[in-house]
Amino acid sequence: MERLRVFKIKTRSIQEGKALTKPRYPRKNFYGNKQDKSYLIGFRLGDLYVRKAHLNSPTIQINLNSTRSEQVELMKNLFAPFGHVGISRPDKAGATKVRAYVNCSFEFLVPKNKALDSWILKSKKNSIAFLAGYVDAEGSFGLSPRNQPFFSMKSQDKEIMKSIQARILPSVGIDTKLQFVRSAGSIMNNIRCNKDVYGIFIYNKQHLGLLLSALLPLLKHSKRRVDALKVFNRIK
Repeated sequence: MERLRVFKIKTRSIQEGKALTKPRYPRKNFYGNKQDKSYLIGFRLGDLYVRKAHLNSPTIQINLNSTRSEQVELMKNLFAPFGHVGISRPDKAGATKVRAYVNCSFEFLVPKNKALDSWILKSKKNSIAFLAGYVDAEGSFGLSPRNQPFFSMKSQDKEIMKSIQARILPSVGIDTKLQFVRSAGSIMNNIRCNKDVYGIFIYNKQHLGLLLSALLPLLKHSKRRVDALKVFNRIK
């Protein structure tokens, strides 16, 4: 260091040094197509917190806290092929912390945009893949106490829900409304809502059939697939 000062050689900043640090675990570039990318963006906007430590960081950190083992397993399946995935023991509330560390080929997951990118909405395949990811994060299929099939999805992201209701669902022949569910400050699933909550609900069997035909090949969440198949068998 002293000789660097003598010869007036500028040293690297801490951030520049970190950018050159070799990761502890091997990483692979994202190799999926646009549909795979669309699915991951949908799942990210629904359930994940993604950050880059600093501008020159070689690492994208993807975070999930969940009490659902299926959600933890899905997170592991999605990102373990590309980098290290650390999974904590459940805390006192039963929540598990999952942290995935991948390289900058996943930088497309960092922004949390309220408006969907045009390249997703302009392609039916991309928009349906996005919807599958968002449904794996936020949606549910089920049977009512009277054995009536339904689809339900609730979210505080009004703009995303509006895009799904007005742009994506009509592309597969589904006409439904975006419904106000509850106001900001109310409690949903033991969590206080910071913003108003909106929902999309489908009960019509024909519309459920159209939705399932589009989504079943793309859903990756194990419970979501099981519940979707129950609904599919019921409407048949």
